[in-house]
Amino acid sequence: KLKKGTASVAVALTVLGAGLVVNTNEVSADRVSRSMSRDDLLNRAQDLEAKNHGLEHQNTKLSTENKTLQEQAEARQKELENQKVQNK
Repeated sequence: KLKKGTASVAVALTVLGAGLVVNTNEVSADRVSRSMSRDDLLNRAQDLEAKNHGLEHQNTKLSTENKTLQEQAEARQKELENQKVQNK
């Protein structure tokens, strides 16, 4: 027999656990063991550094594109507001 309130705790933990399972595809951790050679670790570090550089470059490019699109959207919004004023 469950004590009062135990069911709600069980439901909350189940929902929390389900959320953790859903989000597992977003974050992953690579395992590093003592059996890995120094060369393997260096190669891995270089690969990750190259990937990071590429992602930083992509982020910069997308941020610039986003800023440009926001400026264009603001300009179009002002144009629409001006047209509304003129049409009155």
